Amino acid sequence: MVGRRRTTGGPVKPGPSRLPERLRTFFGRGRGESVVVSGARLVSAGCSLLVAAVSARHLGPSGRGEIVLVLTVAMLGSEFVSLGANVSGRIQILRRSGVEIEDYLGLATVLSAVQALLVGATLAVVGTTAMDLSWRTIMLGTALGVAMFVAHMLVDAAFALRRTLETGLRDLLIGVSPVVPILALVATERLTVSSVVGLTALGYVVGGTYLGAVVARQVGRVRFVPSAWRVLIRNGVPVLGSSFGQTLAFRADRLVIGLLASSATLGVFSVAATTAELPRLLLLPATQILANRIAGGEIPVGSLVRLIVRLGVGYGLVMVVIGLIGAQVVLPAVGDGFSGVREVIPVLALGEVLIGLYFLSIAVLTGLARFRRLPLPALLGSASLLLGDVLVVSEHGSLGAAWVRVAGFGVMAAVAMGSMATVLRRSA
Repeated sequence: MVGRRRTTGGPVKPGPSRLPERLRTFFGRGRGESVVVSGARLVSAGCSLLVAAVSARHLGPSGRGEIVLVLTVAMLGSEFVSLGANVSGRIQILRRSGVEIEDYLGLATVLSAVQALLVGATLAVVGTTAMDLSWRTIMLGTALGVAMFVAHMLVDAAFALRRTLETGLRDLLIGVSPVVPILALVATERLTVSSVVGLTALGYVVGGTYLGAVVARQVGRVRFVPSAWRVLIRNGVPVLGSSFGQTLAFRADRLVIGLLASSATLGVFSVAATTAELPRLLLLPATQILANRIAGGEIPVGSLVRLIVRLGVGYGLVMVVIGLIGAQVVLPAVGDGFSGVREVIPVLALGEVLIGLYFLSIAVLTGLARFRRLPLPALLGSASLLLGDVLVVSEHGSLGAAWVRVAGFGVMAAVAMGSMATVLRRSA
């Protein structure tokens, strides 16, 4: 009977398990969120690496180079068109500084149309002059750019609403969705550049649709009030300088190789870079969550240096492993045509250690809303990379681009860490 008291001396029934409660507590903490999101992104990256390996083997370095060009244009467009409002909006919403999520979503909707125009025009010009892209690939690449942008903006909306774990499922859907169709096309020998681009776009559509539904359940009607977008854009412009500079720094070598070298060289470099960059999928969620929790006042400033050192050392050890065995792991998957990755991956791994220090420093500056300090490290680094690649790539190819990346990432890390140290010293 409900409410009856248990008699003394009787058998003691085991109480309800505390495991679900402990899991909820763990996943509600920054460490738990980082584990879930990092795990999801790692699986997603593994799927992307599988797609890259399969497309490289069946389409060759030239076909893989065309795919990389389309992805690069879509990614650069997403960063540029966002105007930095994704990061500034997320941090301002978390800091409760008067920015509303409904206004942020309205701005994102309008900017998605701008992304379509920018990516479409860029692919039409570059794809028909520097490379022989088909119009089908250009149209699907434009769709990919829009889907990527929308999913990109929704991630920060979900972070602002503290739906961190759901962003992990979004990443998982983006990576997993294209795999089976692509493998089916490989099995029937019908894989093409346009099919890889189109199915990659499908993954972003699936992931973006899921996360859009999650966000929609927690917000009111999306507002289209231009006056409300001013604060987002004003605070976003410094972030734009940082985000665009970052993306340019991470993709400049691919662009320059595509323009000054052959598509085959670009294909080799992209496989090496993808392998070296894979551990970023472990670090980036941690830095995003770190910035969110600093913005929410959950991490004291006094404990940040110790936390940064621990994360930086851990990431450095991971990159040592990648530098030692990365080529041995990836070459059996992509084939002997990509043997050049043996000498490139260790150099790129060194650069990743430096960019890890940059990411951690930028996370601290972002969480403390020091937006004006964000652009300088990324812009200096991207300028160094772009200039260095133009001077080096035509003669030294992929290996030269890898060493230029080490130098550029070193500039970014040094400037960002110096800026972080200044802010922390003044905040102490």
